[in-house]
Amino acid sequence: MTSRERVLATIAHKQPDRCPVDFWARADVSARLRAHLGLATQEELLERLGIDLRLLPIGERVAAFEARANGVLNGSSESSGKRYVLHPDGRFEDAWGVVRKLGQDGLYDQWVSGPFAENPDLDRFAWPQGDLYDSVEALRARAAGWKGRYAVMGRLTLPFKSAWHMRGFENFLCDMMADPPYARALLQRIADYELDKGLRLARAGADIIGIYGDLAMQDRMLVHPGAWRQTEKPILADLVCRLRAVKPDLKIFFHSDGDVTEIIPDYLEIGADILNPIQPECMDPAVVKRDFGDRLTMHGTLSLQRTLPKGTPDDVRREVLDRIRTCGREGGLILCPSNLLQNDTPLENILAIYDAQTPPGTPRSGRGKRKG
Repeated sequence: MTSRERVLATIAHKQPDRCPVDFWARADVSARLRAHLGLATQEELLERLGIDLRLLPIGERVAAFEARANGVLNGSSESSGKRYVLHPDGRFEDAWGVVRKLGQDGLYDQWVSGPFAENPDLDRFAWPQGDLYDSVEALRARAAGWKGRYAVMGRLTLPFKSAWHMRGFENFLCDMMADPPYARALLQRIADYELDKGLRLARAGADIIGIYGDLAMQDRMLVHPGAWRQTEKPILADLVCRLRAVKPDLKIFFHSDGDVTEIIPDYLEIGADILNPIQPECMDPAVVKRDFGDRLTMHGTLSLQRTLPKGTPDDVRREVLDRIRTCGREGGLILCPSNLLQNDTPLENILAIYDAQTPPGTPRSGRGKRKG
């Protein structure tokens, strides 16, 4: 099987030749792993690990923001290396008026403010206008080398995530409960931009569109399920319907950390094919497989809080093989860390994820030489 065939068979709940795998890591962790293996590029790393999916990035250009942006953010956070409006006090502002700041170690950033944090008037913000995203032709060219070989995935942001960044977390949770029409109006404005991105990705040939944003914590939902069903759920259902009108065989992926068991039926009603990460600290992957495995493919499931940072390579291999045994029958499982690999995960444990299914002595395609 090609990687693409393997992923699509898994999503169709057919038994693949092996369990598909994906790779999620911080940029600095990827750089350390490449250096460890003596590899020059990220594509070489993905080939060495046998990764079956490729992320198709879509660029954004907002002319009014570019005229204001005055620098590139330093540090090693996931926001670093991009252009922002850099404020004298260390805060940085993006094209959507969201202001953040880096933590003391420069590895993570935190929300500070947004354009509607103090004033909820949606018309007071200069919403980006014009042709903001990469063209379909540019996206097709970017993905040309993967065609037929890998499952190609595009990425959108959950409107709820952007909404609370623009409005403030507590403010927007209150809006969802006390003023649902306002909450829906903000969510819809954001969803219109995500639809534009998604349509371009679908027309460019993406096999999967992922929608990323957290709706839960490890012990409860972040949002009241009833308020979410009244506000964001119909918008997501419409978004998925309009994407599939362009590409009927498009697969839909949702990401939310935490325990989202209560809304898995809602995800399925919206049109989800894949759910990530099935965080094992708070959701039992075997139970999710039992209850929803005929309709839902699980992506993730490997413990980023316990086994990967604190276990041995043998512990990691055991978890991988146990997950395949309990959750991989008739497809429905794509193995991946349950979020971005962090700096506390030993490189040997990362490699153990991807070597667990490989018989000893069997080389992987594109394998590099380890240094040291």
